[in-house]
Amino acid sequence: MWKNIVISIVLLVSLTSGASLGVAATHDHHAPVEFKKPIINTGEKSTLQKLIDATKPGDTLLLEGRVYRGSVSITKPIKIQGVEGTEIHSLSNALTITDSENITLENLVFNVEENAIVANNITNLTLSNIQFLNSNAGLLITDSQQIKLHNLTIEGREGHFKTKNHGVAIYNSQDVTATQSTISNVLDGFYFERVKGIELHENTITNSRYATHFMYSDNMNITGNELTHNMTGFMIMIAKNLMLSDNRIAKNNTLNSLGVYFYDVENVVFQKNKLSENTISMDIQNTKKVIAQHNEFQTNGTVLQVKHSPDFAVTDNQFYGNILTVRSDKERLQLANNFYDDYSGHDYDGDGIGDTPYIATNSFGQWMVKKPVYQYFIESPGVVVLNMMDTEVTGDHQLVVTDETPHSQKQPYKWKWDIDMIQLMMSTIVLAGMLVIRRKLI
Repeated sequence: MWKNIVISIVLLVSLTSGASLGVAATHDHHAPVEFKKPIINTGEKSTLQKLIDATKPGDTLLLEGRVYRGSVSITKPIKIQGVEGTEIHSLSNALTITDSENITLENLVFNVEENAIVANNITNLTLSNIQFLNSNAGLLITDSQQIKLHNLTIEGREGHFKTKNHGVAIYNSQDVTATQSTISNVLDGFYFERVKGIELHENTITNSRYATHFMYSDNMNITGNELTHNMTGFMIMIAKNLMLSDNRIAKNNTLNSLGVYFYDVENVVFQKNKLSENTISMDIQNTKKVIAQHNEFQTNGTVLQVKHSPDFAVTDNQFYGNILTVRSDKERLQLANNFYDDYSGHDYDGDGIGDTPYIATNSFGQWMVKKPVYQYFIESPGVVVLNMMDTEVTGDHQLVVTDETPHSQKQPYKWKWDIDMIQLMMSTIVLAGMLVIRRKLI
């Protein structure tokens, strides 16, 4: 009996084990394998966002000299300050700032695929010493006010303009100041649309479509900027109350390039600017109350191209080395008291004003604009005779523009002496010390 019981137990254990093995074998070959998500270390993005989240409103977040990756957002008033080597890299918008005030960013380098910084509904935003390298775009700011941009460096990528975006784009905002920034290889350096109160000083913009582009914007003060090697320097359309002075607009000289383009602008003072080597120096259309005074126009193709701007006043400027001074429609413009290096009249009474009018348009100049190769015939006998015939045309001709009071001599340049009294005193002390030491040594 015991023998039968032992045999039964052994058989039962064997069957149970075999069933278990069979289940296990079925599970191994046919049941779906549970998928476990890989553990991806996104610590650098999380690190920067956590640092921002941990910063209390009004405090300063000091970043290390390292690379922070990913996109982050700011929704409270803080200051973020980097050191040498602090960079933010991202495959999309790197930094989004929304619905806040009193935000400051300093000493940061962005290297991103899309906009480096996107800001919306911000009051008092300050960006200083920021670099945007190899980025598709720099800043996009909307519906904000009191924006201060200082010492930005925006370097876009090489390529056609259609692959680029604006360096700084600002919409529906007010009180914007941008100073001492350098922008190149973007669509438009500064693009402002529906912005009121713009201060642009001492910026340098090169190799872009438009260096500056303003639409539906008012109350601008633009001084001391360098706009060179662009398709157009200043592109300003539908705007009021502008002051542009002491800017240099040069070498915008590819096909159809312009130094300055005004369309439907009103109440503009354009003074003490230097415009050289532009295909067309200024293209003025549908303007009111625009005055250009004390500017230098040098070696441009056409200096002034004017349509529907009969009160456009051009006074006390200097023209030399240009191919054609004026092209205009029947409404013409107003020229007075300018100096022209190709003026052939005389000043017998010695009052500094030529005795005969200066004719700003000539037939050969018009042809040279259409066919630049004609410039090789400038001083040929036939062209000389043609120009003499032009001078006999009276001012009654509809397309002839004249300056009735041209300056007979170039106006002297007024040097600006900006003396730093502290530096002058220090230099004087050092010089006096050197003289004393020299005497003792001798």
